[in-house]
Amino acid sequence: MKSKTPNKRSSGSAAGSRKPVASAKSKAVALLARREHSQSELRAKLLQRGYEPTEVEQAIEWATSHQFQSDERFKLSLFRRRAPTFGDRAIAAELGQHGLGDLKSIEQDDLEAQSLSSEEDRAYDWIKRRQLSSLESVLNGDSGVDQAQALVLKSKVYRGLAARGFEFGNIERAWRRILAEFKSNA
Repeated sequence: MKSKTPNKRSSGSAAGSRKPVASAKSKAVALLARREHSQSELRAKLLQRGYEPTEVEQAIEWATSHQFQSDERFKLSLFRRRAPTFGDRAIAAELGQHGLGDLKSIEQDDLEAQSLSSEEDRAYDWIKRRQLSSLESVLNGDSGVDQAQALVLKSKVYRGLAARGFEFGNIERAWRRILAEFKSNA
């Protein structure tokens, strides 16, 4: 025989309307402990979790003043996460979504960013990582280079990099470096 105890979930209030148990400051620190967040992203996440707007603003101000949150650190973190796979245009668009400007602000503000690789170098690395086996089969053939296959591979590489926000000139220079490398190894 089942007991007829009331269901705890059916208290009559919607899940989103309950006030969170933890303070907005502690939730902000917990979110920032996982990864860097921009102020706008942190604000949206805290509001989504049901915190009052004034409490959210106080938590963000507190986190920023205690250097738990920094938009400059977020920009550099986002660049480092995205750079191996995406070009400058795509990264700048994502920074724009967070309301943080463009890549030039990173390069001018942070001396450490100067040591980061150029977009051309990143495009070159992407081609080597993603297309190495295809490159070897097309460019290292015993009977010479099949021009039709080489053009198909080139268009595939260009489309892939352009879709990831790489500039055409950087794609072209990276492709030429790849070809020169394969010709010198032949």
